[in-house]
Amino acid sequence: MSQPNEEAANLPATIQTAELGNIAMYDRITDPMQAIKTLGAAIFKSGIFGVDKPEIGEVLAMQCLAERKSPLELARTYHFIEGKLAIKSDALLAKFQMAGGTVNWTTRNDKLVVATFSNKGSSVEIVAAFEDFEKKGIVFGKDGKTLKDNWRKWPKQMLTARAISEGVRLVAPECAFITVEELDHNTKATAIEVVATLDSIIPEFQRDAAVRVLRKVGHLTDEQSWADIPNELANTLSHPKRSQAFASAVKAEYESNL
Repeated sequence: MSQPNEEAANLPATIQTAELGNIAMYDRITDPMQAIKTLGAAIFKSGIFGVDKPEIGEVLAMQCLAERKSPLELARTYHFIEGKLAIKSDALLAKFQMAGGTVNWTTRNDKLVVATFSNKGSSVEIVAAFEDFEKKGIVFGKDGKTLKDNWRKWPKQMLTARAISEGVRLVAPECAFITVEELDHNTKATAIEVVATLDSIIPEFQRDAAVRVLRKVGHLTDEQSWADIPNELANTLSHPKRSQAFASAVKAEYESNL
């Protein structure tokens, strides 16, 4: 058996356990909010994302549970930049292709990247031209004249990343996530904050119990299921002020039927 790498060896036991392949641990979680707090504290103390608050570690823990990834795997997929979680463009492309999407690169050089993204019958051609980003000032530093290092050294890769983020967002919005390359001081794009979702708060094995709880209080009919929970209700239940109470009620309902 190979030895864990030095990076993993220096992490708290909580993170080491997940990284060593025991992602099935997520299936055994009975108290998701406590799990988020425990894992969040471990992420904060480990420093793998460079977060400076335990609360931010908890947000990242929610993402781990939602994606069933260990913290180290999450770190290989995302960067945490200025309070925002951004996916690496190659990881976004992999996520898109795993979901059934395809991409055909017709032009790819330092000045122009053209690609056609297709998914579930939808198709769109994306053109990412260096000239366009130059006109918008995106390629320049704070002085507005000097090219940023990434645009100067790797223009083809930067254009490719921009094409990926736009193409995936248009034909597979369920896969879309702000990319590292989009987080730029000089752009006006609004970054997507990572927030708790009902899917991240209630593990899959407790969702039947959650439906029963919602039926008892009249939020769902007997014919409705987890997929029928209205977005407005989901947002209310996943709010920090409501989520813990809802998770506790679901846990109690689940345990009462074991």
